[in-house]
This record gives sequence, structure tokens and C-alpha cells, in this order.
Amino acid sequence: MNKIKNVSLFFRLVFQLIFIALPILLVISWIYAPEELVTLSGFVKLKAIPDTYNGMHTYISGSAPEKAILHTLSAGEKTVGCLVSAIPTLIEMFILYCLIKLFRLYENGEIFSLNHVKYLRNIGFAFLIGQLIEPFYQFIMGLVLTLNNPPHHRYAAITMDQTNIGILLTGLLFILISWIMAEGYKLSEEQQLTV
Repeated sequence: MNKIKNVSLFFRLVFQLIFIALPILLVISWIYAPEELVTLSGFVKLKAIPDTYNGMHTYISGSAPEKAILHTLSAGEKTVGCLVSAIPTLIEMFILYCLIKLFRLYENGEIFSLNHVKYLRNIGFAFLIGQLIEPFYQFIMGLVLTLNNPPHHRYAAITMDQTNIGILLTGLLFILISWIMAEGYKLSEEQQLTV
């Protein structure tokens, strides 16, 4: 049991450190965001739909050409970018919060309880919500960063790949495991009451 408590203490401290560092690193990364030509990476698209009215290219899924920020990022763009980036960061922080609580239970010797079920279920739903929000986050981020580009060099993207599907399945798996644990806990309680 001491080994479980020690390992749980270690991981709880690691998760707490990441929980504190995440928002700080987010703000620092936007304060010192490059002000010169940079490439937007991570967008994987299939089809470009040019919009000649405002010079915006909308990508739906598959493979697209490299997109670049062709202007100096203003303080306003950095602020909006930071605020938009805060959305997935808040979800990541909620997952870390649940992990901290979960490992605190292990640290206190509570190995199987309804609290475990609650935290595992919350982690699963956070994964699901994060992946449902991700395409909109990418679209808005592309828009924010390239809106001041010259016409025909503005981009917005909505993507979905194997990683997104894997995280969705992981979220569903967490929810399923939490449900099984809740049912197991109920059966255990019923057996104790009938004895």
C-alpha cells in the first residue's frame, strides 16, 4: 500500500506542476509570439474553397498548402489568440484537476469508491468536449491569425484526423469504465447489505 501511496504522491505533484505551468506557458507563448513571417502548422485539409469576395480560403479536410501569417501580429491579435487558445487549455486544466483529485484518493488509500467513478467520468466527458470543440478552435484560430493577411492569403480550417478519433474513443472508454465501476460498486454495496 505504501508503494501505491508514494507513486500516487509523485504523480499528483507532477500533475499539479503541469496544472500551474500550463496557463503561464500559454500567456508567455503569446506575449513572445513571432512578429515576423510564421507558418500555421497542424492544419490538415482536403479541399480548398476560395472565397473571392473577401479573399478567404476555407479548408474542410485533407491536405492543404502551407499557410503563413504574412503580417506582424498586433497586440490585439495576440490577445485574441491567447483568449481563443485558453479554451482548449481550460479543458486540459480540468482533466489535470480530475487527475490530481484521483491520485489524491489513491494517496489517501482510497482505491475504489464512487469518487473514482466521478473523476473518471469527468475526464471522459472532458476528452469528448475537447474533441468536439477542436475543429471550431482551429477554424477561429486560423481566422484570427490570418485575417489581416493580404487578400487570397487568409485561411480558416476545420480538421479531423486519426488523433481526434483516438481521443474521442479514449473519452468514451473513460466513460464506459466509470459506468462499469459504478455498477460494480453498487453490486458490492448490495452484497454487503445482504450478508
